[in-house]
Amino acid sequence: MSLEATDQPAAPRLSIITPTFNRLMLLGRCLDALGAQSERDFEVIVAVDGSTDGTLAFLTAFARSGRLELRALPLARGGQASARNAAIGAARGSILVFVDDDLLLDPETLARHRAFHEVFERSVAIGPVRYGRGPRFAPLAPTWVDFTGMNTSLGRDLALEAGLFDANLSSYGGEDIDFALRLQRLGARFRPLRDAGATHLGERVRDPDKGRSAGRQAVQVAARYGSGVAWRLGVHPTLLAVKRALYNPVTAAIAGRSRAFAWERAYQSGALEAQAEQEVRLAPAAVEDTPSPPGVEAPGAPRPETPLLTPPADGRGEEG
Repeated sequence: MSLEATDQPAAPRLSIITPTFNRLMLLGRCLDALGAQSERDFEVIVAVDGSTDGTLAFLTAFARSGRLELRALPLARGGQASARNAAIGAARGSILVFVDDDLLLDPETLARHRAFHEVFERSVAIGPVRYGRGPRFAPLAPTWVDFTGMNTSLGRDLALEAGLFDANLSSYGGEDIDFALRLQRLGARFRPLRDAGATHLGERVRDPDKGRSAGRQAVQVAARYGSGVAWRLGVHPTLLAVKRALYNPVTAAIAGRSRAFAWERAYQSGALEAQAEQEVRLAPAAVEDTPSPPGVEAPGAPRPETPLLTPPADGRGEEG
C-alpha cells in the first residue's frame, strides 16, 4: 500500500487584508513594517485592484524573497469593498486584520490584535492611528463610526456572518460604515485596542472629490439604516439645510484655502446631490448608538483638524 502525503501547512492565526491601487511605493513601506512584527503567525493577502504601476510584479518578487507569507490577488478594478471581499475569501486565518496600503504598524501591533481576540469574542478591535507627525487618535469608546480599514480586526467567521462589504458602494467612503452597522446588528462589540499603534503615511484626506463622494455614499448608507445614522453622518436633511446656509460664498472667502472647509463643503454638496437625485426618504432610526460613559467624549464628536458635522476623513488611500 502506498500513502500519499496529504498534510497541508497549518493555517496562520492572522490574515492581513490589504487592498491596493497604484500605490507601489507606499505598499512597499507597509510590507516592510509587517515584516518587522514580533508576531510571526500571519499571512498577508494583497488585493491588487487593477493596478497598472508594476505592483503585481513587485509583489511576485517580494513573495519569492520569503520575507513574509504573502499572496497577491490580481483583480479587475472594482473598488475597495470588492477588493477586501476577495482578500477575505482567500484568507485562511481565523482573525482578520485590516491594514490599508498606506499604514505602518508598530512592531507589537499584530501581537496585540491576536491577544485581544484570545480574550474577546464577537468583538471588533479598533487600534489608534497617528496621522503624519500628529498625535495618535484613539477613541475611548469606539462605535461603528470608528471602523475603518486601518488597524482594525475581527474574527473571520463574524465578517462572513455579516455578509462582507457591499461592493455596490464602490466609490470613496461608506462601505466600512455600512459593514460596521451590520456587525453591530449582529451584536458585535467595538472595543479600543490602545496599545496597538500605527502610523498613517500622510495627513487626513482633504481631497474635495473624495469629500463629495463620501457625502453621496453617506446618503446611501443613511437611507438603509434610518435617521439616527443620518444625523451621525451629518447628512440628515435638517443638518444639510443648516450647512447650506453656513457654507456660502462669504464663509468660503473667510475660510480662504482651508482644506478642511473645502472637504466639508464638498461633503455637503455630494450629500445634497444624492438626496436630490434619489429622493431619499429616511426611515426611523434602526441602529442605536452606543452611549458614552460619563465624562467621555461622544464617539461621533468632531475631532481636531476634522470638518464640523461630518465623520472624520480617515486618511484612507486611493483604493477607496
